[in-house]
Amino acid sequence: MTTLKLIGSKLTKINVERNPDFKGNLEIKTNIKINSIEKISEKKDTLKVAYNFEVNYNELGKVLIEGDLFILGDSKTIKNILKTQKEKIYDSPEQVAISNIIIQKASLKAFELEEELGLPIHIKLPVLSIKKDN
Repeated sequence: MTTLKLIGSKLTKINVERNPDFKGNLEIKTNIKINSIEKISEKKDTLKVAYNFEVNYNELGKVLIEGDLFILGDSKTIKNILKTQKEKIYDSPEQVAISNIIIQKASLKAFELEEELGLPIHIKLPVLSIKKDN
């Protein structure tokens, strides 16, 4: 199990657009891109991960969030992350863990922006239902 801890984050860019005249079919695509990963301290196993998170609504609009995550991990995990990033291996457990952190962090901001502009949310939220006894 990959153990990574988010110790900080900052947003570097937010761009949100909505076409008020949209009348077509709605299609939502989400894209995550890790732009760079670098070790920021020789004394601690800390990484800076620069990312893009985009929700594209085609003709309706889009949400673009760019930011940096600061992640702490054990030395073996950090070495694996740097190695897989250099070798462009994106399906390692460490890379997937980083992508999940990006999704969690950026989705919260995206929800807020989508609400403000009247865009549909990009992830289906859980729904409670009453369990019927048979």
